[in-house]
Amino acid sequence: MGRLLTLLIVGTLICVCVAPPPRKRDKEEPKKEEPKAEEKKEGDDTVSKADQTKHEQQDSEYFRYLTQVVSELEKDEEFKAKLHNASEDDIRSGKIAEGLNFVSHDIRTKLDEIKRQEVEYQKDLIRQKKDHMTGVDRNYWNPLHHDNMDTFEMEDMKKLLSKHNDMMNEQDKKRKDEFKEYELEKEHKHKEARKAMTDEEKKKDDQKLQENKTKKEKHEKVHEPGHKAQLEEVWEKEDGLDPDSFDAKTFFNLHDKNSDGFLDQYEVETFFLNDLDKVYNESDPDTDPRERQEEMERMREHVLKEMDKDEDGLLSLEEFMAETNERKEDWEKDEDYKPITDEDQFTDDELAEYERLLEEESKNNEHHDGEAPPLPEAEHHEGGEAPPAEHHEQKEEPKHL
Repeated sequence: MGRLLTLLIVGTLICVCVAPPPRKRDKEEPKKEEPKAEEKKEGDDTVSKADQTKHEQQDSEYFRYLTQVVSELEKDEEFKAKLHNASEDDIRSGKIAEGLNFVSHDIRTKLDEIKRQEVEYQKDLIRQKKDHMTGVDRNYWNPLHHDNMDTFEMEDMKKLLSKHNDMMNEQDKKRKDEFKEYELEKEHKHKEARKAMTDEEKKKDDQKLQENKTKKEKHEKVHEPGHKAQLEEVWEKEDGLDPDSFDAKTFFNLHDKNSDGFLDQYEVETFFLNDLDKVYNESDPDTDPRERQEEMERMREHVLKEMDKDEDGLLSLEEFMAETNERKEDWEKDEDYKPITDEDQFTDDELAEYERLLEEESKNNEHHDGEAPPLPEAEHHEGGEAPPAEHHEQKEEPKHL
C-alpha cells in the first residue's frame, strides 16, 4: 500500500502549504493531530478555515475525504497485495479496477457509506452558503459532482489520484514563482547596496562578481537527470560499486530504501547529490542553499516527467526498467543539462516591474504613515487643531509577483 500511503503524506504537505517539500518523517515519529477549527482556543495560532484561502479549504476537504477512503482500503489484505503487484500497464489501462470487485463486502459497504456521507456533508455546506466546493474545476473528485452518488467505484479512486497529481503540479508552480521572487529580491538588494559603495568598493564588487561567474561557467558537466551517465556516476561514486558492473535493476533496489517497490521523491533525489555538488558545493561560502534546493526540485521534476507514466509521483520498478530497456536509446543519451546558474531566472522587464511595485508600495506606506488618525466626533482639542500624528512603524512589505 506504499503508493497510497505516500499519496497521503504528500497530501499532508500540500495542505499545510509547504513549498519546497520537507524531508521524510521518521516512521517512529507520531503524527501530530491538527486541532479542529471549532476547538481553537484563545491565543492559539492555528489557522482556522475562515482564514484559509478558497483553494486551501478545497484541498483540506479533499485530504479529509481521501484519508477516510484509504484508511478503509488498508484493511483489505488482498487489495493491498494487488496494489503492490500491479504493473504500470495495469494502472494506466484501469485493469487494477477489477481488484475492487474482490474487496470484502464489509469494506465495499463501508466505502459506499463513506461516499454517501460525503455527499450529504457537501450538500450541508451548500445549505450553510459555504460555496468553496461548488465549482467542478478543482473539485472533480467530489462525489457531489458525480452521476453516481451512491456507490464507491474504482473511477472514484482514479479521480482522487488525479487530484493528487494536480495538487503536486500546483505546488511546483507556486515553488517556482516564489523562487523567482527570491532571485528578484536578491538582485534588487544588491543594486541598492551598490548605491552606497565607494568607487573602490564597486571595483572590488565587480571583480568578485566576475570571479563567481567564471567559477560557475567552469563547473564540471552536469548529467541529464535520470539518464544512464548520471546513474552510472552515482553507482560508482555514491554507491561505491565497479563502474563496469552497472545494472539498472540492482541500482533501483539499492535506492529503494524502504523496499516497497517504488522510488518516492526523496529516494529519487539521491540520484542528484553528486551533480549538485559540481555547481553548488556546500563547503563553498558563495553557494546559495536556496538555489541548490531549487535545482534538486527541478531535477526531480525532469525525471518524473520522463519516467512516471501513471503520474502518481512515484517510480515503480516497471516504469524504471521501461526507461532503461524500451527507451534505451534515449536513456543512453546525455543531453546538455543547464543548471539554474547557467540561465537568467528573470528578464530585465520583470526586474523593472518588481522594483516599480516596491517603489509604489513604499510611497503608499509613507503616505499612510504621515496621516493623522481621524478624531472621534465627540472629542475636541484646544485651538481646534488635531493632535500630531503618531509615528507608525514601517509595515512589512508584502510579496509581489
